[in-house]
Amino acid sequence: MDTLPNVNPRRGGQEYSYAGLTSNVYPEVQNPQVENSHTGVTSNFVPMENHHWFVFRVLYGHDNEVVEALKAASVQLYIPLHYDKVEIKGKERLRKVPLLPGLLFAYMTREKTCEFVKQPARTARFLKYYTDKTKPIESDTLHNPPIIVSDSVMDRFIDASSIKNEHSMMLPNERCRFKKDQLVKVIKGDFKGVVGKVVRAAGQQRVGIEIEGVGIFVTAYIPSDFMIIYNDENP
Repeated sequence: MDTLPNVNPRRGGQEYSYAGLTSNVYPEVQNPQVENSHTGVTSNFVPMENHHWFVFRVLYGHDNEVVEALKAASVQLYIPLHYDKVEIKGKERLRKVPLLPGLLFAYMTREKTCEFVKQPARTARFLKYYTDKTKPIESDTLHNPPIIVSDSVMDRFIDASSIKNEHSMMLPNERCRFKKDQLVKVIKGDFKGVVGKVVRAAGQQRVGIEIEGVGIFVTAYIPSDFMIIYNDENP
């Protein structure tokens, strides 16, 4: 698959220090000048057999090299961006910054990932799996297994994180409380069409999409009458 612009479709042996999420700490933005062409897919990507969304950690300063290597191999990737409000010459403006600094999502087979994370691959020194510490170590790699995000969750995440709104954010699980284990769909407002679960986060009712092992993406405040129950009969 080819990589596509990040737009809102509806509108080796050494150890390195990686920028990324820990359970409680979110690092500073490493590159505030990220452009649309640097990343992304639309939320209507076509699923492929034996392909999965893998989460990778990228060594600070090597994001362009990794992106170019993946694009050259026709790997579909997504680096979510966040809209941050800043003041420029006395005027408030929104700029795009990485939502998850040091992390990227790529859609490929497990075998294909080895072409980028294992020697002698050029990217092996600065591209690593983001692993799931809650699962047993794999005997063949002696590491925890890589985090894999399902197509359906990734589709919702891409859809929601592509919307231009400075009040959406990524939070660790312990800072969110889901009200019900039930999917809802937003039918009004900036986040119209987004599907997720009602969550209490940052003191407000929002819609959240959990990416297991990474965190929970939450929208801005969503009133109750802006949501309906999401199911097969009411898509």
